[in-house]
Amino acid sequence: MKKWYEIINKSDRAEVWIYEEIGEDFWTGGGITAKNFQKELSDIKAPRIDLHVNSPGGLVFDGITIYNLLKQHPANVTTYIDGLAASISSVIALAGDKVIMAENALFMIHKASGGIYGNSDDMRYYADMLDKVNGSIATTYISRTKKDESEINDLMAAETWFNAEEALAAGFIDEISGEVDMAACAKFIPVMAKAGFRHVPEGIVANNEKLTAKDAEKALRDAGYSRKQAKEILAKGYQGDLRDADGPEAPPTLRDAEPKKKDRIADILTRAEIVAPSTT
Repeated sequence: MKKWYEIINKSDRAEVWIYEEIGEDFWTGGGITAKNFQKELSDIKAPRIDLHVNSPGGLVFDGITIYNLLKQHPANVTTYIDGLAASISSVIALAGDKVIMAENALFMIHKASGGIYGNSDDMRYYADMLDKVNGSIATTYISRTKKDESEINDLMAAETWFNAEEALAAGFIDEISGEVDMAACAKFIPVMAKAGFRHVPEGIVANNEKLTAKDAEKALRDAGYSRKQAKEILAKGYQGDLRDADGPEAPPTLRDAEPKKKDRIADILTRAEIVAPSTT
């Protein structure tokens, strides 16, 4: 399974995989920070970078920095939108000299959002700052599409989702490739819906064959769970803490390994098309 974030540096070509949220996740410590990205990108000496993107977005300033780092790198960058390029990850995707989007992938743009606690002056200042951030993001879209500012602003305000044909017609991408498996993309959709995005498409599913319960159980056991724990996850959904379920075979603590394991479980359950109520 491809790691959610990885840079493979070869002599003639480097592969950069952004299959993760942008910026550090406060709860899990996951995500791709601009600081860590810069360290790895600076080691790339190859003349070509293949940038693979499947991300729901995240922190704006980390994303803008990652975009600028890629634009400043001397290598020729080709972006492949493998599943989802949403929010600030849509800006990162446009760092490519050429942008290729899978025919069943999605591209989404919207206005920046955030929250602040304070008085009316604080809130007015924050609103003004968001307007400046939106202007910075819009500049990237305008540069790529050659659309006028008002049209881009309207598309961002509407939280616009593009399929590959629409993204090509709008000028965001240069080419459409064949379909890809959407399992990794599908895992982000419930998260984005809960985050308050208004127009998240429905019906995004993986194209690979449905896993049997036996296959799903084996995959969970490969992830480090015992047979009893795997059966409980498949029957009830992931409960967040199964340390007391099985005695000596219990998984590591949250601090040690749970964020990575949660990602693998989400992928397994998505591929197996198992729907179980969550109690977390």
